[in-house]
Amino acid sequence: MSIAGKVRGLRTELTTPLFRNAYALMLNTAVNSVFGLLYWIVAARTFTDAEVGRGSALISLMMLVSTLTQLNFGQALIRFLPRAGTSSRSLVRSAYGISAGLAVLGSAAVMAYCALVLPESDPLHVSLPFAGWFILSTTLWSLFTLQDATLTGLRSAIWIPLENGIYGIVKLVLLVIVAQTSLTDGVFTSWTLPVVALLVPVTLLVFRRLLPRHAEESAAEQKPPTRRVLRNYMAGDYTGQVFNQLASTFLPVLVVSELGPEAGAYFLPAQTVFVAMNLLSQGITSSLVVEAARDESRTHIYAMAILRRIGATVLPAAVLIALGAPLLLQLFGSQYRSNSTFLLQLLMASTFPRVVVTLFMTRSRMQNRTINLAILQFVQAAALIGGTVLFADSLGLDAVGWSALGIELALALVLAPTVVRWLRPKAPAA
Repeated sequence: MSIAGKVRGLRTELTTPLFRNAYALMLNTAVNSVFGLLYWIVAARTFTDAEVGRGSALISLMMLVSTLTQLNFGQALIRFLPRAGTSSRSLVRSAYGISAGLAVLGSAAVMAYCALVLPESDPLHVSLPFAGWFILSTTLWSLFTLQDATLTGLRSAIWIPLENGIYGIVKLVLLVIVAQTSLTDGVFTSWTLPVVALLVPVTLLVFRRLLPRHAEESAAEQKPPTRRVLRNYMAGDYTGQVFNQLASTFLPVLVVSELGPEAGAYFLPAQTVFVAMNLLSQGITSSLVVEAARDESRTHIYAMAILRRIGATVLPAAVLIALGAPLLLQLFGSQYRSNSTFLLQLLMASTFPRVVVTLFMTRSRMQNRTINLAILQFVQAAALIGGTVLFADSLGLDAVGWSALGIELALALVLAPTVVRWLRPKAPAA
């Protein structure tokens, strides 16, 4: 095919909401990854190691509190907003209001401990004014992340990489500016302050333009969730998210505990790349959830189309990263290349069987069987942590990679028959 033909084909594909939103979410993952890497490189060159370490810890703490207090409303919006019709505004407001309220309570409890219980010599001790800023930042961060889910559910994901791209640029510029001042906790401030500026215009876009248009377009075939359906869906999905978040947060701590602080440093870049690859797949399948929710009769067609896109984008990227792992890790230093190359290659290999697991999770969300997600993510977390502990002495850091690959292969073998049946075209009723 000629270049002109490929361009025409791409234009045609981008007019299809399923693919347009999938590519937008993939682009958003790339934008976040690039700007995140640049941010920490600049931070390391403009702040002391202690300031970077404290800032990183506070940002991670804010994100953890935000994630745990959102109750996974984001996935609920992606699943149910496409057919909420005239109830769309109410659903979004409920998600925003409940998440914001819980974020205030959760962050206030954490800050009370950091400000009043921890000694002043502790790296996480904070002043009362900073505690107030942390509480506000956590609340705004919850709304900021829920905006992405809202835009996805409204089939307007094209705004997400633009929003996060502006955020990435602004926080980089602000990082350089605060480094020239005497402002304490400049790293945390530069990360959170741009959210305040971006939250207002995107909120106006959502509530004044996108939500009214969506409510009108989906009113004829609206099917908003009942409170019971929404409650049961979120209960299973949230439980699974807790298992996933705890494993992700605890794993670096476990590596340091079992193998030492140097191993923890070597583990960081491999884990960062692995998380980014998983987010790519999640972005694509989020678009599948939205479109299948609008037209359930075409679910298997959409699923096969998305599977082909994963095969054309995510999996080749995993192969390239695995082959280029030595060069990529050399950017961090020769020690990282020596100690992390095989680990990163194992994690990239696990991306292949994980496709089956991801499709099963998507199917479970479409069928509102989120208890399956809770069980699945518990098994993943337990096997990854257990395997790392069991084989750390004999395999070193590679124990993490072998554990990840082993559990994904085992789950793929168990779940493949169910996924294949789901992807098969349904015979028309007689």
